[in-house]
Amino acid sequence: LSCAFCFADANGTGEPDLTIETIRSMYGSVMETSGNCNIQLSGGEPTLRDDLSEIIRIGHEIGFSFIQINTNGIRMGEDEAYVRALKNAGLNSVFLQFDGTNDEIYKKLRGKPLLATKIKAIKNCQRYNIGVVLVPTLVSEVNDHDLANIIDFAIDWIPTVKGVHMRRDS
Repeated sequence: LSCAFCFADANGTGEPDLTIETIRSMYGSVMETSGNCNIQLSGGEPTLRDDLSEIIRIGHEIGFSFIQINTNGIRMGEDEAYVRALKNAGLNSVFLQFDGTNDEIYKKLRGKPLLATKIKAIKNCQRYNIGVVLVPTLVSEVNDHDLANIIDFAIDWIPTVKGVHMRRDS
């Protein structure tokens, strides 16, 4: 998206994706040092990878019981089959970029209207029993006034939406 505010600082890094072998090794190192802990896959945007379901599956095979992805939700809103594949691989939860309840906010922060896509992503997660945490990046005078609406939105989507995790632009 080339967002002005990127959680993963992924704008234009151009770094190649990690190989499956590297990820398997990283999982092994985490398991060895930390044991079974929660895993969050981020990136950039992990859903740009067609092999994300394999990455999730490997994590479960190694012994991690909870795997979450950090995503803008675009592919999850546009590709139900992809969401189904992620669920079949064992995806437990989605940390969903969710900056507000109207498209003017998305246009300002993300460059285009995205609310309908976010809602489709939540519906697809609901369909496959994948939990969602809404993650707004609060920006003064852009979406900080919408926080109550975001919380109300989250309440309306219980039990699929498990919570709201707020970030503040620094």
